[in-house]
Amino acid sequence: MPSIRKKLTAEQNPNDCKNTRMDIAHAGVFANFRPDEIAHISRFEKIASFLIDESKRQGRPLDTLEIGCGQLWVLRTLYKSFVVKKSDVVSSYYGYDIDPASFEEIKFWAGEGGHVNDTTWIKNFNATLELKDVSVDPTLPHNSETIDVAWSTEVIEHMPREAVEPWIAELSRVVKSGGTVFISTPNHDGSNDKLPEDHIYEWGFEELKGLLTRYFKLESVVGVFTQTKKFQKSQDAKQIWTPEQLDMLKERYGRQFLRVVLATFYPETSNNCFWRLTK
Repeated sequence: MPSIRKKLTAEQNPNDCKNTRMDIAHAGVFANFRPDEIAHISRFEKIASFLIDESKRQGRPLDTLEIGCGQLWVLRTLYKSFVVKKSDVVSSYYGYDIDPASFEEIKFWAGEGGHVNDTTWIKNFNATLELKDVSVDPTLPHNSETIDVAWSTEVIEHMPREAVEPWIAELSRVVKSGGTVFISTPNHDGSNDKLPEDHIYEWGFEELKGLLTRYFKLESVVGVFTQTKKFQKSQDAKQIWTPEQLDMLKERYGRQFLRVVLATFYPETSNNCFWRLTK
């Protein structure tokens, strides 16, 4: 799948973060469903599903926040994949991104001019979008403990290592006690030694766990997709699956989806991990 790369000026991007976005729309049109693409889509659907369930559990709509919001795929998934009343699920949404091109594309979808926050589609979610480089200024313009659910998918790896903890600490400040945070990023322990051209730093499994648990309680961490050889090594060590169960999964799924399904149980050796945390 081609990536979307928009060159930013040094003034816009002083830390030279890699503002690359996966072209998810391209995957749907051309059936380009490799494990990385399937992983992205599955994360968006999971967060959207969680928002629905959590709003029902709390009996009210939720205040939400996203770091690296890009093309708003979680909101788009909520809007298109579920028959729900948006105002029952989301009370407010705040999206921050470094790339102004993302917001121009949102206006294009909406078929409206003016400021992106004035488009009808964005207003339907009571959303506010803001250009922001959290690697330079991690401070979030929210009062403490005002956000129910926050997430950041595939962002950490595109910025310098030292730039991550300050905005993780800010998430901890603004998320309510008992609130939920989702983080997904490559797991360098399970990926290739050579970084992709758009990644600056990939965190190791225990390394990232140590950072996140300084600020949040770890509820779960699951693998997102895996390399076949590393899965087999994990399976040989843990013996979670019986041969019959593996045969059934292979009967149900092709190679690409199977790499996503099997990774779930082996986060330490998967290419990518999905972390669910609570304040």
